[in-house]
Amino acid sequence: MRRRQLLASGMFTAIGLSAGELLRAAPAAAGTAAPLKSVGTQLPVNDLRAIELDEARGRLYIAQGVGGGLPLVVTDLDGRLLNRVTAVADISDLVLSDDGRILYAAQDFNRIVALDAATLTIIASYPAPPGAHLYTVEPTGGKVIGGFIDAGIGSGGLLIWSAPGTPPVVYTEGPNYHPIIDASPGAPGLLVAGDTGYSPVTTYIIDVSGDSPRIVGRRDNTGSNLIDYAVSPDGTEVVETVGHPYEHHSYRLPDLADATVYPSGVYPQDAAWSGDGSTVAIGRASTATGDADVYLYGKGSTVPTYAVDFRNGDSLWEGTLLVNRDGTRAWAVSSTDPYQETQLLHSFGPAHPPKPPVTDLAVTAQVGTGKEKGTAQLTVTWSSPIGDDNYWWITASTNGGAEREFWRGKMDASGRYALTYSLPRGTTTFTVRYRDYWQFYPDGYATAVLQR
Repeated sequence: MRRRQLLASGMFTAIGLSAGELLRAAPAAAGTAAPLKSVGTQLPVNDLRAIELDEARGRLYIAQGVGGGLPLVVTDLDGRLLNRVTAVADISDLVLSDDGRILYAAQDFNRIVALDAATLTIIASYPAPPGAHLYTVEPTGGKVIGGFIDAGIGSGGLLIWSAPGTPPVVYTEGPNYHPIIDASPGAPGLLVAGDTGYSPVTTYIIDVSGDSPRIVGRRDNTGSNLIDYAVSPDGTEVVETVGHPYEHHSYRLPDLADATVYPSGVYPQDAAWSGDGSTVAIGRASTATGDADVYLYGKGSTVPTYAVDFRNGDSLWEGTLLVNRDGTRAWAVSSTDPYQETQLLHSFGPAHPPKPPVTDLAVTAQVGTGKEKGTAQLTVTWSSPIGDDNYWWITASTNGGAEREFWRGKMDASGRYALTYSLPRGTTTFTVRYRDYWQFYPDGYATAVLQR
């Protein structure tokens, strides 16, 4: 289950780890080609708490969080808006049923609603008891499970419904603080669960198929700062994402014996499986320029087959990794600022090249008229990259002489800057240039020539 942010997105705690330790993490995994670059596309949302893939219908479902009345957003697979479902707002989590017919959503911290995935109309509701701050949802084995934190009920834990409109079983014998949960169609009735918010992590396998849940597997000390569980589609193993160690461990189900360790090299951030179980995607945080933010691994392999790099300053949003059925296309969301006020959708994979960085820069020039005939009137324009840390500069060279820089400007959202230059007699060439300090965007330049 992709981790859900209850508070301000972008705030996380690496328990027991300093920033310096994060930056001194091991290098990227070896043995793969250089990562492809991806700039992403802004999603049509104001905020983001969860994202779900509906490959059969060509949709992405996006939850924008609770408290602002923001609706469920539906886009196509490239992030273009299809629908804002205003009747379903204040969503903290959502997940598609195993058969793809129902979209479950945790709403307003007090219930789960079931939507017909075809029509996106509400068909059932699962109310939480008072004092349970319900924020996450996972269906398995004919049951609907919600994770909650304590809001007066006494502790955190799990709510387990057998049918809509009925009281749930309140279960606190496993995770009972801030549960992270996941399940798989390959193991109906089994739930993988653990608590985030304190360390070390204890991972539980809970059988929820009967009237009374029971723990059938448990392993202590599976890491620190739990972020995510991702159960394989066949239900045979789970990939755990934790803040430490700097690798993605996979454990067999239900006994939680060691399986594959997928190298991360830096602070792990997320994990997801392809629908056929052939591919594991792992997300990474605190990456350097030119270092992958996401790796794709074949199941059981420790050598990545594909890598993608987001631009410097972009951070992978926890819980947003998605992979299609056959592992040929994946999705992730990144943010460019510490407050996560941007939500950039990246789509990439062996059969789907990512949106690459492009430098678009131009300059036009004309000689003034009348009293201004000795003045060059210049306009510099740009559409990419945009940002406060991107600058263009312009030079002039007359009659083949040396270039002289005479102005530079920020590549802000205006996309345009007008300036003048005292024009000497002869032929003057104006050259505008851009160079990315981080070497993510390609160098850009353009010229204009005037004769006086």
